[in-house]
Amino acid sequence: MKDFLLTNRCTKIRVQTSDKHTLKVFSVFYQHPALLHPDGWKLLDHGDKILVDENTLWLLEKHECEFGYQPKDGTILTCKITPKGKTTPKELEEHWDDMLAYCSEVKGDFAKFVDSAKVEELTDKLDDMKIKFDSQQDGSGLSSNDHTPENTLEEKAQTPPSK
Repeated sequence: MKDFLLTNRCTKIRVQTSDKHTLKVFSVFYQHPALLHPDGWKLLDHGDKILVDENTLWLLEKHECEFGYQPKDGTILTCKITPKGKTTPKELEEHWDDMLAYCSEVKGDFAKFVDSAKVEELTDKLDDMKIKFDSQQDGSGLSSNDHTPENTLEEKAQTPPSK
């Protein structure tokens, strides 16, 4: 395979900088810039200034890139990548195998980041935490069930306001 077409997962995203410049975003891996630490995004100067995540940038740096834009608004839809300096079938096969391995690793790392088991583990740890109050360090005076009759306020009949 001589080249490959990457699809942009951030087609609906624009980022406005503090100096009021609007940047297009391109990522093969992430649907929104908030999914990655701000330091994980780099500026790519490819005619336009494009915000690209570091994992996608790693892929792009190893290839000649040709971006595909939506005609109406200039949204980046795709990027055709062609390996730099790889011409023989064996070189191309090794190259694409390396790219696939890298992409699988990034996908696996991200899956671990949002792993439901990890979220469950974190919630269990939060449930086990005890809240301490300055006035009651040992927790004495706190009832395990605060909803006992003696702790419930009496209901009062509501009367409409007088005119």
